[in-house]
Amino acid sequence: MGEIIDLKDKVRRYYAFTNSELVGLVSSIIVIAFIISFKDWGVEKFDASAGLFNFFNAILIAALSIMVHDAGQRIVGLLIGYRIEYKVLPSGLITTLLVTFVTNGNIWIILPSHFVLHHMAGHRLGFFRYGINQIGQAMVALAGPLASISLVIILKIIHVFAPTPLLEKAILFNVVYIITSMLPIPPIDGSKIYFGSRMMYAFFLPFVVASAILLIIDINILLALIGSFMIAVLLWLAYYITFENKVWQGPK
Repeated sequence: MGEIIDLKDKVRRYYAFTNSELVGLVSSIIVIAFIISFKDWGVEKFDASAGLFNFFNAILIAALSIMVHDAGQRIVGLLIGYRIEYKVLPSGLITTLLVTFVTNGNIWIILPSHFVLHHMAGHRLGFFRYGINQIGQAMVALAGPLASISLVIILKIIHVFAPTPLLEKAILFNVVYIITSMLPIPPIDGSKIYFGSRMMYAFFLPFVVASAILLIIDINILLALIGSFMIAVLLWLAYYITFENKVWQGPK
């Protein structure tokens, strides 16, 4: 109970975005919304009214998705004594735009941002390996894709009762967002998980990717999660037997 009260206090005091973070967040949302709505500015010819309507819907999708992803990381970070700073990723947004233009909007690469940890010394007392460490950073990074998976599950449930094209696009966007965020490319989430713990990455990469893909298919949500877990366990074991067991030398 004390941990919950402590977390509520830390969220109240440290969760808010700074002005620079808000600028980066809004920039990311606008660029990603443009990507999502790239092909929706008219079917046979340019249609400004339809395009603006679809762009507004895309802003809603991008804002919800990015903020849920970020919320997972902020909450887990605060839970273990870190304040999370949202950082827009210019190279990621440029890459996203280039891929969109080259493929005429048929392929999405969603790389809007990364995060920086700030050590809150008073809230890290008693933690193993006091201070900023790679495993703590990996835990925070993993919280983002897991939060996005939770969002996809919620959207899927809503879609069952009230199917709309907007929900379908939101689900598709989050699936792409989840998969690209798990790529081991610095400084995005996947690289922080990989360099924090290869074993953690070996399990959660297949779990997250399989969950995202299976959830977009029209099958039972529980079966999708169970299937993803089984796939992750099998691939994790294969990785450990064929690679990690041979290269890990233990602490020296």
